[in-house]
Amino acid sequence: NTLGKAATLDELLNTCIETFDDKGTQCSSHLSRTFLLMHRWYLPSTELAGKLLDAHGENCNTFRLKICYFMRYWILEFPAEFNLDLGLIRLTEEFREVASQLGYEDHIHLIDISSIPSYDWMRRVTQRKRVSKKGKACLLFDHLEPIELAEHLTFLEHKSFRRISFTDYQSYVIHGCLENNPTLERSIALFNGISKWVQLMVLSKPTPQQRAEVITKFINVAQKLLHLQNFNTLMAVVGGLSHSSISRLKETHSHLSAEVTKDWNEMTELVSSNGNYCNYRKAFADCVGFKIPILGVHLKDLIAVHVIFPDWIDENKVNIVKMQQLSITLSELVSLQTASHHLEPNMDLINLLTVSV
Repeated sequence: NTLGKAATLDELLNTCIETFDDKGTQCSSHLSRTFLLMHRWYLPSTELAGKLLDAHGENCNTFRLKICYFMRYWILEFPAEFNLDLGLIRLTEEFREVASQLGYEDHIHLIDISSIPSYDWMRRVTQRKRVSKKGKACLLFDHLEPIELAEHLTFLEHKSFRRISFTDYQSYVIHGCLENNPTLERSIALFNGISKWVQLMVLSKPTPQQRAEVITKFINVAQKLLHLQNFNTLMAVVGGLSHSSISRLKETHSHLSAEVTKDWNEMTELVSSNGNYCNYRKAFADCVGFKIPILGVHLKDLIAVHVIFPDWIDENKVNIVKMQQLSITLSELVSLQTASHHLEPNMDLINLLTVSV
């Protein structure tokens, strides 16, 4: 873009608006999408909408129309914001009223949010039930095939992952903790719960042969998770099996077949932190369609960019280099949340898994 490495918010906003012509055609959408994705890093959505409303009242008709095209683009690209943010909903309605009073009927339909579906499911985060279900958890594990376990765990993982919002990521990166961040906290609790459940299932067996059978089954589950492109739960399973309480069981591991041991080594190599998770990153990049990332790896990427680059340059200019770097990771995370799966879970099993892990 022509803005260089830094620009004020107003300069960014005006540049985005000017990418539209008077017919609504955009010469380039990259900057507009990046800025709309990232704007809450710098100002609330209501403040951005307020800037657009003020600009609409102060400029010529052609620029006013471009502002409305920009608003329509915002609504189409990030509809959840216009369903969940009550302040933004109120300002959008005010925007429509102002356009109506000025007689701009062609502007009003561009900023219509009445057909946006409900995203209320993103608000609700149920409390995890701390109930001991060891017996049922063992029964569940013993009677489900690896593919069934993998599919149901993937359904749970996706349900948790898709609820994480931009502001959840932002809060964690800036503050470095999960305080007042229940959605991300729940996702991490699920990851840790699965790892602990894996350990429990192995260690609950009395003999080395039986423990080896459980490890073998979990390695098969891990292979199915890889096939489903669910890397986060794959990491949780590998992490559970790699725990010192299991890795030190030499006699148990001696009962694993050579083929299972080979599969296990491949799995651990895939999610190894060596080379900044280079094996995982390559495998993840090669996947298409529905996939669930190792969330911890991408959170570390965001934190690294946040620590290296300042948000602002010369006090009031957005650091565009940082904005673009953050948006690469955040754009992928956000887009993956909307990917559809073809899983058909048994909800009774889902409920049992939920209290087990």
